[in-house]
Amino acid sequence: MDFTSHRLWLSYVSYPVTTAVYFERAFRKLMKVTTLGPKIDEFVIESWNLQNMGSPVVDHDIPLPYEYDVGSLYHQTPEDLRPDFFLWIESVYGHFPQNMDKLPCPRVCYLIDSHINLTWHLEWAKQFDLVFIAQREYLHAFQSAGIQNVHWLPLGCDPEIHGQKKGGKEFEVGFVGSIAEGHPRSALLEKIKSNYPLHVRRCFLTEMSEVFSHSKIVFNNCVRNDLNMRVFEAMASGSFLLTDDPGVASGLSELFAPGEDLGIYHSDNLLDQIGYYLKNEVERERIAASGREKVLRAHTYDHRATALLEVLLGETVSTPDARQWRDRSLGLKDTYFLGESPWRGAVLSSRPQRSFVIPVLDKSPASPFNIETLLKDLESVEGNVIVVFNSEKMAASYAKHPRVTLAATLSQNIGVARAWNVGIHLSETPTVFVINADLHFRPKSIPVIERTLQRIEKAAVAGPQGSFVNFFGSTDYQYFDQGMSSRPLQVDAISGFFFAVKRSHFVSGDLLFEDDYTPCYFEEWDLGLQCREKGLECWIAPTSEYDHEWSGTIKANKVVRYFDHQESIFDIHARNTKRFQAKWLERSKLLRNPKLLLSRYPEYLFTLAQESEGRGDLLGAESFRQKGTRLIEHFDRCFGRL
Repeated sequence: MDFTSHRLWLSYVSYPVTTAVYFERAFRKLMKVTTLGPKIDEFVIESWNLQNMGSPVVDHDIPLPYEYDVGSLYHQTPEDLRPDFFLWIESVYGHFPQNMDKLPCPRVCYLIDSHINLTWHLEWAKQFDLVFIAQREYLHAFQSAGIQNVHWLPLGCDPEIHGQKKGGKEFEVGFVGSIAEGHPRSALLEKIKSNYPLHVRRCFLTEMSEVFSHSKIVFNNCVRNDLNMRVFEAMASGSFLLTDDPGVASGLSELFAPGEDLGIYHSDNLLDQIGYYLKNEVERERIAASGREKVLRAHTYDHRATALLEVLLGETVSTPDARQWRDRSLGLKDTYFLGESPWRGAVLSSRPQRSFVIPVLDKSPASPFNIETLLKDLESVEGNVIVVFNSEKMAASYAKHPRVTLAATLSQNIGVARAWNVGIHLSETPTVFVINADLHFRPKSIPVIERTLQRIEKAAVAGPQGSFVNFFGSTDYQYFDQGMSSRPLQVDAISGFFFAVKRSHFVSGDLLFEDDYTPCYFEEWDLGLQCREKGLECWIAPTSEYDHEWSGTIKANKVVRYFDHQESIFDIHARNTKRFQAKWLERSKLLRNPKLLLSRYPEYLFTLAQESEGRGDLLGAESFRQKGTRLIEHFDRCFGRL
């Protein structure tokens, strides 16, 4: 994507070795950048032991005090110099611009040291529209604090500064960094020094890279399980990185493979690891070369700046997760950022790339929203609109509406599942949205769902709400209501009031909404199991930009009329419960695959256990793990009785 037409205001405390400098260098390659804020003072330089930074402290483009009024500054700035975005990057405590709510442009922050500054990070982040954090472990803490638009953006390296330097390996073990008295790092370094030649320096920029490049082994020790800059910088130098394991939650072991890209030590085997890798030079240098290749492919600040901007500009729903960063580092096809894919070109194409299928029975008497308000919402969104009228009366009023591309008029109510099938087969676009007439949505919700669907190769269905399904109990283990998931999440089924599908799966015959559930109930759960049977997936898309009240028609009409029948909603539900269970018990036995009926919920609980363990919450981790294990055992008992 071309970012050159955009202008960024970048605010941080100026000094040459802060992370924001690397981001500034990356952003200046992409767009117009104006830096603003204070520069570091002598007191901080002394207290942080930064006297030998190796580069002068310079003023920003707009020098300002630590607490400046950014709202006033914006309105006093000539219009052609005003920013499209404002980005604040953590540097020195006390740098807090004021009146940010007066900025009419998006406000973004990048928080680096959440492992030591979490309390004020959680409060300060509330000032921003979009939050990026360097430490993945704390995503849940931000979400729990009500900060939903938060994304993981790891630290990185700048190859021009941290790249491999010429010269031989003159140091057995090298370390560059701070050493606080009494810190575990100090004891580990003393342990190394007592057994192997150790080179320790406090230096920065290219001088630091020279130490790394000239060391056979670069030692790293994390602070409170952080994924620190030294990991990426040392690997960029082409030397072998030996680091402690900051835990599952950090993402380190997902980004890089121990024994393939770097070395991992524990306090009880540190000396053994050093001895082994000093002795086995060929293996050590092979691992070092692999690590360098990985960081240069996916973990530079150019990569990070682009990922941030793509989220900011709506090109993606979130930054890559660890698996996707790993795929990039391996040079594999990126399934998260789609590059020049068909959906991205849809904006410029004269041929619509999406359709909206709307089944309509009445004017949703129990809801403030109906087909009329929905068609108005669709005026600001591109795509074909296909309305399946289950009522001739409603067709007479709305079939010729200017926003309706194609209408199918039925003399009787054929039910929601059949209407969905009709609409999907009338469509001709890669993506088909299926929406209730009683939905009200904001335009920004559409690309979030669309991109969640398209970025995941196996995703067949995506929508903002869904659940983990208890097949034997015909209920949900856990339902994700509006806003409960801030990142894409794979579930068993997606709710039917607002979702999108890949039309190709319906055209091929892999998927089809089940007619036998007419007029309603169990269609979504059934589709979820169809997806699982075919190796496809259902995903929640993280958007809350819509309003919907459940059962707009059913609330008003306790009796549903369809074809030549009428039936109470309770009888319909009871009948379809039996049909659903009978169909899928038979399918699972026929396929000899009882796990077809096993919810993904235990897997989700085990993931929560890993995340809790990474945060040090061992009791929480054990609780999640036990619950997941009990559910699997319960499933085995249920299926064993059948």
